[in-house]
Amino acid sequence: MNAYITDQSVTKDDAVQTSSQSHGPRWHRRPEARPEEILEAALGVFGDVGFARARLEDVAKAAGVSKGTLYLYFDSKETLFREMVRTKIVAVVEEGERLVASHGGDARARLREFMRLMWSKMRDPRLLRISKLVQGELGCFPELAQFYYTEVILRVRTLLEQLVARGVADGSFRPAQARIAPRAIPALMVMVLKLHHFFGAYDPAPLAEDDLCDGIIDLVFHGVTAPADPA
Repeated sequence: MNAYITDQSVTKDDAVQTSSQSHGPRWHRRPEARPEEILEAALGVFGDVGFARARLEDVAKAAGVSKGTLYLYFDSKETLFREMVRTKIVAVVEEGERLVASHGGDARARLREFMRLMWSKMRDPRLLRISKLVQGELGCFPELAQFYYTEVILRVRTLLEQLVARGVADGSFRPAQARIAPRAIPALMVMVLKLHHFFGAYDPAPLAEDDLCDGIIDLVFHGVTAPADPA
């Protein structure tokens, strides 16, 4: 009888151990998946509380890893922020660069498609919060401001300069806008999205996001001045 009880006890212990292994702690995940999970968490934490107030332990908690695990991949908050920008925002810029490089249409079609791509990506509330952080805080962190300007703002401007230059060359765009449009278009789109996201609830006559995008594209291509009367 004792032998029977012992056998049963061992069997239960084995079952408990198996269950424990199959339902381990939250951070028992594939090691190769952890950096992506940490970066996703960083996007949320930086967007919610800003760069200055963000703590690495909060990012680790949101990612479901220990703070020690986070330090295996990112040795400082600055390093984590840079990599978050590269994977979540610069990746959008790179997608735009590929789009422009592979597009075979005319300059108008290329610019229109690029603007729609930018709109579709930047409407993500998390990216809008990061944009707000960049405007509000990075002036206090010059090295990070320089990094963001070089990797994001300047690359978008350079891409648009190339697009507009092609349009000027084929007669689609006015030469007078070759320097202004690449600066104004992304600023206009991001600002409209931010106003819509952060203040849309107070707008007495709100517009749908798709209508806003169509309107901005129409404004860029046609302006607000009515065609002159031929008579």
